[in-house]
Amino acid sequence: MQSHEYADLFPMMGEQDITRLADDIRKNGQADPIITHEGKILDGRNRFKACTMAEVTPTFSEFSGEDALAFVISHNLHRRHLTESQRAMVASKVATIRLGDNQHNQGSPIGEPSKLSHKDRATAAAELNVGTSSLDRARRVQRDGIPELNDMVETGEVSVSAALEVSKLPEIEQRKAVSGGVSGVKEAAKAQATPKPSPAQPAEPKSEKIPKWIPDDADRLWLMAKQELGKILSSDKSRERVLREVIEYAQQRIEKNI
Repeated sequence: MQSHEYADLFPMMGEQDITRLADDIRKNGQADPIITHEGKILDGRNRFKACTMAEVTPTFSEFSGEDALAFVISHNLHRRHLTESQRAMVASKVATIRLGDNQHNQGSPIGEPSKLSHKDRATAAAELNVGTSSLDRARRVQRDGIPELNDMVETGEVSVSAALEVSKLPEIEQRKAVSGGVSGVKEAAKAQATPKPSPAQPAEPKSEKIPKWIPDDADRLWLMAKQELGKILSSDKSRERVLREVIEYAQQRIEKNI
């Protein structure tokens, strides 16, 4: 039986957990019915799979509420121990669904998923108990990250922050990081987040100080420096600077009659 798109917002349980659930159903029977909506599983995908594994005929119940999406969110948040990153990934998807529903109800063209208003983001974030900044990070991972990277966040293996850094890399680099497992993603994220050293700047030429043994005859010093200044190449900035300092120094001595 197919699952509803709302049910698919949340990750499935791990294989070990489903196996334990199947063992419990085999021994004690199915405690809660599988909720269906529009001919699909709205809540209870894990129970349905566990019943199949236990070879137990599942029991169903049709959803009778008004807001199927709110029902799925509420039930999964109360029963599942999801990390903040997992909730952020769900919140991002919920915001997109809410946007589409609102536009459909208003008779407006369905907009791009990236065109979320502050209200759309804030509402979805509040429903999943995460900050809007976490939701925004999740959206960028979903937009730029490869499917395998998204899966690792949704299953709780890596944080959305680490995945965001890896999602900035070219696809081939993302696949290389994911192939290394959790540690590979974390190492790639750390390397990506580390500030890159700026290109080395050419060192400023050291300014040469005027010798302390400057002769007393400032007029002669000034004249010699002016003559030398006229001889040097225009590219010899260091020497030009020194000569101009000598000229200024000599000029000051002349003005003070030293």
